[in-house]
Amino acid sequence: MRVIFWSAFWSALAAAAFYGWRGNIFLLNSFILGALALLILYFFQKSAFVKKYYNDFFGNTLLGLGGLIFFTTSLGTIYFYHYIKFFEYDVIAHVVIPASFVIMWAMFYGILKIKKGVPKKMEVILISGVLVLLLSFFWEFFQKQGDTWWGTHMFSDSNQNIIVDVANDLSADTLGVFIGCVLIFKNWVGWNKKWLKK
Repeated sequence: MRVIFWSAFWSALAAAAFYGWRGNIFLLNSFILGALALLILYFFQKSAFVKKYYNDFFGNTLLGLGGLIFFTTSLGTIYFYHYIKFFEYDVIAHVVIPASFVIMWAMFYGILKIKKGVPKKMEVILISGVLVLLLSFFWEFFQKQGDTWWGTHMFSDSNQNIIVDVANDLSADTLGVFIGCVLIFKNWVGWNKKWLKK
């Protein structure tokens, strides 16, 4: 998991340098912010509070999820959205990212509640699932506004009507949230046995 994380971090810096050289300010800033978010995640999982309750396996899982989300998101900038036609990469990204985020938010929620004990899995599923679904709707709005503010082309698809694209994205997001929730339902107790210090 740490390999995924550090590969993501150094890739973010390399991509920022590349897009800075190309003069693409939007992607330069995006990758710098991505690297910063990963760095914050790294220091967070190293914090004394997290270390008090959780072992290294927990921290490594958190880092791995962060790296997976970064790679899945950033592969779109090297035109994976255009090259993978058999099964649209956009659909893959809109399943993998929400599924990963649901598990990550479940971990964060567990940290917030840990002083009272491990929260019940249904509570975690409800909080994390609803939050990530709301973020999915916000992301579609952000893409549309981004095209207006920065002249990007995030909220467009030359292969299909924009309404169909948004519906596909939100359907895939919902599937991703469902997969993440099922994984939490099946594994929450077992994961915490592996994550928590004795």
